Amino acid sequence: MHRPLLLFVVTAVAATAALLAACSSGQTALKHGHFDLAVKKASHRLQQRPGLSKRGHVLAPLVLKQAFERAYEQHQARIRQLSSPTNTDAFRWEIVHSEYEKLQTLTDNARLGFIKHCTTCADWLAAYPTSYDDRRQDTRQLAAADRYEAAEQAFAYREENRLAAKDAYVSYRKANDWVPGYQQALAKAQDAFDFALLRVVVEPLSPTTEISPGDNQELQDLILRQINYNEAPSTFVRLYPPNENAGDGWPIHQAVQMQVTDYSPYNESTSSSSTTVYSTQEYKVGEKKINDSTKVDIKEKVKGTLTTYRREITAGLTLRMRAIDTQTGKTLWEDSVWESRSWQTEWQKFSGDDRALNGSSLKSADLFPPSRWRLYASMRDELADDVVRRIRHKYTSD
Repeated sequence: MHRPLLLFVVTAVAATAALLAACSSGQTALKHGHFDLAVKKASHRLQQRPGLSKRGHVLAPLVLKQAFERAYEQHQARIRQLSSPTNTDAFRWEIVHSEYEKLQTLTDNARLGFIKHCTTCADWLAAYPTSYDDRRQDTRQLAAADRYEAAEQAFAYREENRLAAKDAYVSYRKANDWVPGYQQALAKAQDAFDFALLRVVVEPLSPTTEISPGDNQELQDLILRQINYNEAPSTFVRLYPPNENAGDGWPIHQAVQMQVTDYSPYNESTSSSSTTVYSTQEYKVGEKKINDSTKVDIKEKVKGTLTTYRREITAGLTLRMRAIDTQTGKTLWEDSVWESRSWQTEWQKFSGDDRALNGSSLKSADLFPPSRWRLYASMRDELADDVVRRIRHKYTSD
């Protein structure tokens, strides 16, 4: 008869604990110096119904005010430090803009908190700006100017330094991101782009004694065909097949060289293993007398020898590649790609009492092993895919 009352008490305690936790989460963030988070949590608490306990709505305005004031001063101090004429940090106005973004979010969160349940919050919050749009627009202009100046400095060296051209392209684009149409930054970025490209030619396969000239040519065609039609591995890299159009009229910076260095066409091995097997039940193997007139059956588990033979055929194909600087001949990177194939079959022979097999059938050998050509063709096709994939991966981050 006391269970409903007990259930009510437990429910009330749980609800009270939840409300206190919602409030204390703001207090905890404030205590640990996470002022922006404290404002957000306190504001969220004020948007909820008071519920069984009003303690959260009593403490939340205090947390909101203290956290807001400290967060505001924290962001303003950072802005003053970055905006100082003595500050020479690169692209500092981008960080200033981020601080104003945080101030706007802080203000928006605080204002949400007093809309319904905090009549006193509007009084102290009125002393602070409600919008930072003008300051954000001003800092966008300053950030664009910084990026544009950096781009101009790098652009002057675009013809003799590809990385400078790349920096110019990136900075022009970022200037335009900050202020669309800023001083024709997009057009100047395009002027820098051709100088920023890394142009790489993938040379024909070097001659090899591992495979025939015809097979070497066929593998080469597979690789170059994919190089020709695949998309560029990154914004600033272009891969070219070795023809008269390589480089599109611009100098080639690197050359990828390749050679088949190992081909194992058909390695065959045979092995065997034997084990003694027994029947699962006993069978009559003889008789014996237990006295002069009585004979009884002798029963035992019968056995035999099961021999398993294994035939395995393996093949392997390895291609090594490297990239060289076309101006100095210096090796820039080296790698190797390999493919392997394996085929196996098993068969069994048995000697002894057949009943030891317990009705199981012996394995039979596969009589149709793959040919050398079938193994090679399978490896060749996948090797070509792997080579192109590996080359593209080498240049994804340039």
